[in-house]
Amino acid sequence: MKKLLLLLLFIPLVSFGQSILKGYTIDFSESPLPGAAIYNTSNKKSSISNKVGYFIINASVGDIIKVSYVGFTTQTFKVENFEVLLQLSADKQLEDIVKAELKNKKSNEKESLIPFATIEDVPLFPGCETVPKSKRRDCFQNKMNRHIIQNFRYPEFAQKNGIQGRVFIQFMIEKDGNISGIRSRGPHGSLERAAERIIEKLPKMTPGYTNGLPVRVPFSIPITFNLR
Repeated sequence: MKKLLLLLLFIPLVSFGQSILKGYTIDFSESPLPGAAIYNTSNKKSSISNKVGYFIINASVGDIIKVSYVGFTTQTFKVENFEVLLQLSADKQLEDIVKAELKNKKSNEKESLIPFATIEDVPLFPGCETVPKSKRRDCFQNKMNRHIIQNFRYPEFAQKNGIQGRVFIQFMIEKDGNISGIRSRGPHGSLERAAERIIEKLPKMTPGYTNGLPVRVPFSIPITFNLR
């Protein structure tokens, strides 16, 4: 299994007030990785890296930060006031570097993207509207799994050539409930396209809400193609 190098550079200037953790998510070729989910488990704040891999999140020294990206095991680190180099296990499919810098200053910036795992009111798959709020996250997952099974088609080319493996899919549930930004990473293009077609057939949903307002919610799920 390949290793993931997580390089964290923290430069606190003072010990008072709200701090901001800034950084970039890039791969080993230094290409940006947009859509990585950043979550501060200490203050419950979250962020998503933008199209150039840049992210910003409220944090203080000692906070616990989780970084996740399609194809990777979720990475966890503690904000410190010195340079840290961690070597962590990653999925075979991808390699990722997170470079982060902590700078103290006030922040009133609101996040427009909220990860599915932490959102207050999860998006609703059609049919989950009448389910108790505490059960809606499970309802969404169950409906998603059923949708994948019902729309699963193994590509003929992949079958003939013995191509199999896991495809990691990431997409956005927009503020109007539509699906956008479908991206995939897998062992072969034929499997990636088949997985994307499954997601393209998703129905319009009730969007996720935070503080009474609709928000964009990124979601990721693996789809396995296995020849028996």
